[in-house]
Amino acid sequence: LPYPDRKAWKGFEPLPQNDGPLPLAVIKYSNEFDVVHSYFRAIQAENEFSQRALALTADVIDHNSANYTAWYYRRRCLKELDSDLEEELEFTDKWVKECPKNYQVWYHRRWIITELHEKLKQGADEDKADKIRKLGEKELEEHAEVMKVNEDFKNYNGWSHRQFIASMFNLWENETQFVEDLLHDDICNNSAWNHRYTSIKNTTWPITPEVRRSEIAWTLRHLRRCANNESAWNYLGAYLGSSPDKVPWDSDDEVVSFVKEVLSKASDPGVSCRFANEAMARIHEAGGRTEEALEQYELLKQIDPIRSSYWDWRMDVLKVGDAL
Repeated sequence: LPYPDRKAWKGFEPLPQNDGPLPLAVIKYSNEFDVVHSYFRAIQAENEFSQRALALTADVIDHNSANYTAWYYRRRCLKELDSDLEEELEFTDKWVKECPKNYQVWYHRRWIITELHEKLKQGADEDKADKIRKLGEKELEEHAEVMKVNEDFKNYNGWSHRQFIASMFNLWENETQFVEDLLHDDICNNSAWNHRYTSIKNTTWPITPEVRRSEIAWTLRHLRRCANNESAWNYLGAYLGSSPDKVPWDSDDEVVSFVKEVLSKASDPGVSCRFANEAMARIHEAGGRTEEALEQYELLKQIDPIRSSYWDWRMDVLKVGDAL
């Protein structure tokens, strides 16, 4: 039923869009879109936070689910009406699955979870700690389901939401296994590799020598499945280097042995694994073998010409450091 014919809106004056006297480029909206938004403008102008206003935001979102103002106004209505936020989670479930890359719906869901979390914290239930944990666990399951339904396991907004939930509810203990399962299906899932490092930082920080050794060994096992996996090499670099929380590239015999093994399997040095070559350059640098490191960077300019300027820069930095 059109808005002008609805009983709840009888006598209400919509507010048409004002493009000015000489609009440069008028957008040709559908009549339904124009009517819904005219009512929405009027509701905002009146600062009305009613049940009909809440229902109207759903229509606006239905026409454009990325409309930030509609989601924001919806939250204000929910707050003023003290609405059932469990029902609101069901409302967002449709949108988060149909539009998983829509930042607005993820943020709205984050707001709902935060409100529910605060309400549980302030409650007097003896089992509120259990209820709070279950709320977080259920939301982690929702994120996993959204990825599965859309067959998209690399959605930044979804992963950001997952990290928010894991942090708020302190649910990091099972995240490394969650990552393991994803990497079993797609060893090159960079989002999963990133999430593993975040999980490690939130469970065993500062990194102990035992955890570092375990993670390095774990990474090497995965690199043996796919030596050209850039994500895995980057993950390895999170534990090896010169910063205080890392150890030198040449300090781990298993790493040095694996890098040599990968390079030895190349039929021609000019087509060998770029990541292994860079790792060998870092190993030579760590050992103070400047000439050998420079040779690796020269080779990298042939293997990876699109980054030749970067490899030149690395060589310049190395020469300056050696001169000092």
